[in-house]
Amino acid sequence: MIEVEGLSKSFLIKRDIFHFFLPPRRIYALNSVHLKVNRGEALALLGPNGAGKTTLLKIICGLILPERGMIKVKGGAAYFSGETYGFYPQLTAKQNLEFFATIYNLSSHQIRERIKNYSQILEVEDLDKPFWQYSTGTKHRLSLLRTLILEKEIIIMDEPTKSLDPLTAKEFRKLMQRLAKEFKKTILFATHFLEEAETVADRIAIMNRGEILLIKNIKEIQTSLKDLYGEIIKNDIS
Repeated sequence: MIEVEGLSKSFLIKRDIFHFFLPPRRIYALNSVHLKVNRGEALALLGPNGAGKTTLLKIICGLILPERGMIKVKGGAAYFSGETYGFYPQLTAKQNLEFFATIYNLSSHQIRERIKNYSQILEVEDLDKPFWQYSTGTKHRLSLLRTLILEKEIIIMDEPTKSLDPLTAKEFRKLMQRLAKEFKKTILFATHFLEEAETVADRIAIMNRGEILLIKNIKEIQTSLKDLYGEIIKNDIS
């Protein structure tokens, strides 16, 4: 379970070369955000770029510190961004995963069993090729496998399908659904795709300019919600 109350975060932005004589500008990424994610549910943070989604997720995971507010995380959280940072291209997928797992002091037996189990779940069959030889989609699954072997109850996902083609993204969303429904993982993920939020999430929280505008159960979603999000995107572009 995740509880966030009154969370705020700002950043100082340096002026460009033409306004260097002015003091840095303060931008609020989060402005008194309140959010609760229940155990075993999938909740989508839906919003355009710059809405504050990534900042919120990183604060929840402890990657950056807030200025104000309270956070409670029960069950332990693992962060997944879909990026392949930390994988060594010349090592095999299995060697990469084993190396990562040893950093978290997992035993040889735990490492062996978890890699075996989660590679089957994610349908990654061959772990003995150098990492650079895998397709983008398989690398994405390996990155998720790396997250899952920690066996945290909560998975935090930052735009998990942003680098994938439409077909691969569709398959990855099915994996997200399976993790939530079959394996009872609590999933909090950020996306700017309304379709992705509707496909995976139990509830949707619409964010814009550092604030959560509303939270709706997926069963309650009506055309008005889609119209609201469309209006947010339109105003954000203009």
